[in-house]
Amino acid sequence: AIWVQASTPDPRPRSRLPFTVGDSGEMSRAKSILLPALLVAAVALLLASRTGFTTPRAFLVVVGDADTAEGSSSFQSPLEWLHYDVILAARTSYPLALMIGFTCYGNVLLRKECGDKPYPNWLFGWPLGFMCYTYPGAVFSDLFFVPNAPLRAMTNDNILLCFSFWYILVQNSDRVYKFLTGKHVFIFLTAWFLADATRASLLFLERAVAHQAVLARGVWQAFVWCSAGPIVRVAERCLRGEPVPALDKLQPNSFNVLKFPLVMMFWNMIFYLVYLGYFSDCKMFENAEDSLNMVECGARYKDLYAACTYIPVLLHIARGYWNLYAQGGKAVFGETFCMGACK
Repeated sequence: AIWVQASTPDPRPRSRLPFTVGDSGEMSRAKSILLPALLVAAVALLLASRTGFTTPRAFLVVVGDADTAEGSSSFQSPLEWLHYDVILAARTSYPLALMIGFTCYGNVLLRKECGDKPYPNWLFGWPLGFMCYTYPGAVFSDLFFVPNAPLRAMTNDNILLCFSFWYILVQNSDRVYKFLTGKHVFIFLTAWFLADATRASLLFLERAVAHQAVLARGVWQAFVWCSAGPIVRVAERCLRGEPVPALDKLQPNSFNVLKFPLVMMFWNMIFYLVYLGYFSDCKMFENAEDSLNMVECGARYKDLYAACTYIPVLLHIARGYWNLYAQGGKAVFGETFCMGACK
């Protein structure tokens, strides 16, 4: 005889949601799909950038910039794609391949500064995360050095979409946040951020000096670019009622470019400014008939621009692994040291 035992129907009402409140097993399974979804979305955006989906020229270009985006339709190796279609092309557009990592890092830093917890209020966290933790240099550079120009980082739809995607994901998924702050992942995420921050620092420097060819504008641009983020983050901490860190804890008083990414970025900008201004044939500060503005000069010396972008990134990867294996595993952030939960 074959005995068939009928299952007793569950009297509890079934929810249309993928998990029910209190059902930790189902909730865990629902959360487990977030990381693969994140990776799929990142790959999709990268593929979109490979097919030419880049942001408008208006984000960085100025009047007089005759340079066009680099690139080739022929087969390219990954390194060739990175050099021509990302770093050099970023002179006249904002590739998603850079934007993805930059906005991701800004949102990770925002949550890190909140003690690894979500931001207390989404209505304030969204704009403050954007202006204080992701694009402070771009916002304040436009305010100080670009006459009659809009805040270009805030007039770009792709930036809004990328930032919002990462804000929602990082703020609401502990699994994604823990993955992004893993030791090895975080080193390369920070290097990804530095690649965009460094090339943008050079291009915003070019734009600031192109409007008025004065050495002082370039020097102050370097100060504003490197100090805006840490200063506004201190102000943001005050808004949350957090204690204000001492300045020497926020950024140690040092000229060591090998140890501190922010110091490296500042002197990288100064070197780029001085070389193009006084050691090139552009005659930037001479007001001669054949003088080039700094944007045009940077386009002529694009190999120097690329080198000044790559060196800080490679140095940071070496710095990150040195700290990981030789200095007790202390994380090194892309700009200043973490003021919140960084150990």
